[in-house]
Amino acid sequence: MNHYARLLALPLCMGAIPALAHEVPMSWQPVSDDVLAHATGKYMNQNMISGFQLDLISQWQTPSGASLYAAGSVNVQQGSNGYTVNTGSQTGILPGNNTNYGPGFASAHGGNLIQVNGVGQVTQVAGNGNAVQNQTVIDFSPTQGGLGLPSGGTSSTSLDGMNAQVMVGQSGVNVSLQSPFGSVVQTITSGGGSPMNRIMQVIQVAGNNQQVLNSMLLHLRTDPVTMNALRQVGVNQALTNTLGLRR
Repeated sequence: MNHYARLLALPLCMGAIPALAHEVPMSWQPVSDDVLAHATGKYMNQNMISGFQLDLISQWQTPSGASLYAAGSVNVQQGSNGYTVNTGSQTGILPGNNTNYGPGFASAHGGNLIQVNGVGQVTQVAGNGNAVQNQTVIDFSPTQGGLGLPSGGTSSTSLDGMNAQVMVGQSGVNVSLQSPFGSVVQTITSGGGSPMNRIMQVIQVAGNNQQVLNSMLLHLRTDPVTMNALRQVGVNQALTNTLGLRR
């Protein structure tokens, strides 16, 4: 498998946990091994996933009226000759109409120092009237999704003390926005000889009337189940049930 696919497999699976948490029932009942041995059903086979598109998007409207934007993407698709990988990146900054407006005495710091081996979301806000959100969305579809960003693994834009940066490489993906009002970061890192496998979304802003959105979108491309595969699943379940009766 391509290095990108291996690199992102573990953290992407971990990223599904918070996104799907609301689907987990609020009650549960313990059952014995005998009951579990006779449980049957259908599930998504790993061979049904033929690729994925990962998009990380950070957007920020500051109190000065400036707008910052950064997006990075990784697209992995399975073909007859193996896996193909494409990366995309884009950044942009629109200047504000009040360059003298600053955060004042408000400050937010420390969240970027948190070390997580897994999935983490951090929000630190100092001020009033701010709307900030870290979100993760995972979907399954037979069609290829994605933003269609310009190709390339890096992009950077700087203006009036603000910076928007994207870095997509073999060690992971990093999307960041920096301004006098704080920082907005999304990071996926894995492997590289380190035990840390991390998905982090961090928002640290100081000031009033700001709008910030960190979005992590994972689109899993699925192949349809063939009739032969369905028949094989049915045969396997029938054999399993027969073995259970013999006990």
